[in-house]
Amino acid sequence: MRGTDYIGRKYHEKPPSPEMVFNDINKIKIKYDWMFITTEDDIIREKFVKKYGKKLKYIKDKTNINYDYKKKPLLGFNKNIMGNFSFMKIYLINIIILSKCKDIIASKTAGTMIAFVLSKGFRNKIIYNLGVYK
Repeated sequence: MRGTDYIGRKYHEKPPSPEMVFNDINKIKIKYDWMFITTEDDIIREKFVKKYGKKLKYIKDKTNINYDYKKKPLLGFNKNIMGNFSFMKIYLINIIILSKCKDIIASKTAGTMIAFVLSKGFRNKIIYNLGVYK
């Protein structure tokens, strides 16, 4: 679930809202024992935690990035991320775990492409292509 600078700066592809994803999870009609989310966006993660509780698994770096949606700097230039090897390692671990999931619901992002390259395929897949911001 890509958020932060994709939403704040309004560049790249438009990400789906959490509510869109909730609806699509219901459409798959599979009872999951657990679900895995990868996102750097604390606001989005909390919406998923509220909806799915203990069924939701995630790995998060201990450093909060405190992204400022109003100033809109690129996420990579955030002072809590630049040079933060731990954050980058967690990001890669998240993508590897995502690639091992049976099903995937994701936006068109570089991380999603890496998950597909690393995977052996997904049983069900929904990839959002909502266009780009203008």
